[in-house]
Amino acid sequence: MPRTTDAPHSEHRWPVLLVTLAALGLHLLLPGTITGIPAWVAPAIGVVVLTPLVLMNPKRLDRETRWSRWLGIGFALALTALNQVYVVQLIIELINNRADGPSVLLTALAVWITNVVAFGLVYWQLDLGGPVQRRIEGSHDRAIQDFRFPQQDNPHGQAGWYPEFLDYAYFSLSNMMAFSPTDVMPLSRRAKLLMAYQALVGFVLLALVIARSVNILTP
Repeated sequence: MPRTTDAPHSEHRWPVLLVTLAALGLHLLLPGTITGIPAWVAPAIGVVVLTPLVLMNPKRLDRETRWSRWLGIGFALALTALNQVYVVQLIIELINNRADGPSVLLTALAVWITNVVAFGLVYWQLDLGGPVQRRIEGSHDRAIQDFRFPQQDNPHGQAGWYPEFLDYAYFSLSNMMAFSPTDVMPLSRRAKLLMAYQALVGFVLLALVIARSVNILTP
């Protein structure tokens, strides 16, 4: 039996779907020296995996089964892991000075943006049991809370407020840019480890790209 949420306004499907498809589309811009496979393979597999999840909740995220829960988590982790492979390949290209200027900058931008989306998906899927369970009455006692948002601490704030995907995507973006939490605090060890790794990747990627850019622009 699928678990369903009784919340009057469950989370919309379209924001997370559109952002995820955009991230998959960025893989089409990556050169073969980075991917090692045809550029269309990863996006095609991603669309196939997403299809049953979209069919289960085409408009709002209000139903969940065990298989859909694990499929959603697996997709987020797989996208993150794949992007880390691309990060390593890009770093190798930068260190060995094998990539031309425009190509390396475009590739770095695509990998950086995809990393933001991928980690945002992981945070969104893990925190308080995921997007469906977060809105089920009484489920918070059974799920791990990974993050604490300011709205959850404000006694005069919005009643019944729940973080949605765009909140986690913004948090992921700020962590990639500032290399630290801003307004959202990590509570669990797994959240801190994920954030630390994401910040480290963002720092290394940015440092190498800046160094490579200076080398390109310097006559």
